[in-house]
Amino acid sequence: MDETIDAIVERRASISRYGDGEFDIIFGRTQGFQGLNYELGERLKEVLVHNGESDRFLVALPDCFGSLEHFIPEAQIHWKIRLNKERYQWYRIMNRNVPYYHAQISRFYFDWADKSQAPRWAEKLKKIWSGRNVLIVEGAKSRMGVGNDLFDGANSIRRILCPAVNAFNSYNEIIEQVRKCANQDDLILIALGQTATVLAYDLYKMGYQALDIGHVDVEYEWMKMGAIKKERIVGRFMNEIDSGAFVDESFDNSKYLSQIVYTIE
Repeated sequence: MDETIDAIVERRASISRYGDGEFDIIFGRTQGFQGLNYELGERLKEVLVHNGESDRFLVALPDCFGSLEHFIPEAQIHWKIRLNKERYQWYRIMNRNVPYYHAQISRFYFDWADKSQAPRWAEKLKKIWSGRNVLIVEGAKSRMGVGNDLFDGANSIRRILCPAVNAFNSYNEIIEQVRKCANQDDLILIALGQTATVLAYDLYKMGYQALDIGHVDVEYEWMKMGAIKKERIVGRFMNEIDSGAFVDESFDNSKYLSQIVYTIE
């Protein structure tokens, strides 16, 4: 975790992260808020093997291949089931010649058995955007950082809102609008499911620093409330809890609304 965050801060590196959702799409399944999409699956395989091409581009995997004692029991069971079924399928499509980085930098609280490190990791993450002009590319109801102090250290925040589900169907428009709205020195933070993994790579190739960092806001909220189960968060679309797609549409925040520079329907 620390090495991955330090690499992003010190090298201004970009990162694409993989979890079971990305592998589901690769193997031709639907997952969460992204339907079956073979083109996305091929792109995810492409990015996965580009690990090590530059010290400014990181590919990250979950820390699930050895001991699972650092996770809570529910997370241990989840990863045991997945890897009992698919471990060698995953191995066959990885680039095993170079090390991968830690995908759970944005999932720094809930699944960890020892949660005492979470506040320190959160503060380290804040260094990534401290003093930076940030462009957030997120699902229409993600609302990262709204109502908390997660991004208070950023110099400025602008947002491009994308479809909350099946974002990859609008991929060409998303990347076109990012290029129109982003300055070369902006930090681009992406919370867009499996689409974020590919988008971070494509933006890195265009010379931007782009981070696939979905769930960081939700984890930050859970940490602050000391959650021991996955709680709903007001005004947020959440794909990992029951009825999480139902968001209070009375949500209003003038500061948030002023940050929106483009909306993709």
